Amino acid sequence: MNQKRCKWCLDLFTPIRRNMVLTKFCTASCELDYAEKNPVSPKKPKLKKPKTAAWLKINKLWPLFSLHQKLVHSSDGEWCQCYTCDKPIKIGTTNCQGGHCLSKAVYKNLYFDERATRPQCYYCNVNLGGMHYDFCEKLKQEIGVDEFNEMKSRGKDIVKRNAEWYLERINYYKNQNEIIYKIKTNQ
Repeated sequence: MNQKRCKWCLDLFTPIRRNMVLTKFCTASCELDYAEKNPVSPKKPKLKKPKTAAWLKINKLWPLFSLHQKLVHSSDGEWCQCYTCDKPIKIGTTNCQGGHCLSKAVYKNLYFDERATRPQCYYCNVNLGGMHYDFCEKLKQEIGVDEFNEMKSRGKDIVKRNAEWYLERINYYKNQNEIIYKIKTNQ
């Protein structure tokens, strides 16, 4: 094996393997002397980066908002109906989703609009693309054509939301979900 220079005394020695790592010192005393003269500085704690608005939107606020809509449109806090096909769906399963009357990609301002969101089953929301036409027609009958048109016209407004706005809404929907769940389940 190749000889190496000791990291402390610079003498030539043949390194040996300890737990998959080659030694860097010729003797244990050299290793101790090196450790005394070069103490290991404690690692600086990594600062947590503040969560971005986009991360808060998708990972925190959307699940709370979606649950809020499911609870509001539930009779017992456990089951609700698909808005477009009236199929009963259990809250908390992958089959129970928050659907939008209009595309979130086009109408970005309707992402967290309570008027535009209802529970939908997986089949209607994903496989049938949200069934936007049926959804919108039913919603027009529910909230009225004038309010629907006003909501739709504001849906394309450009609104820049910061992390504080998302944090405020997260707290609001956490509290609302607890209250609604207690009311629906009679606890």
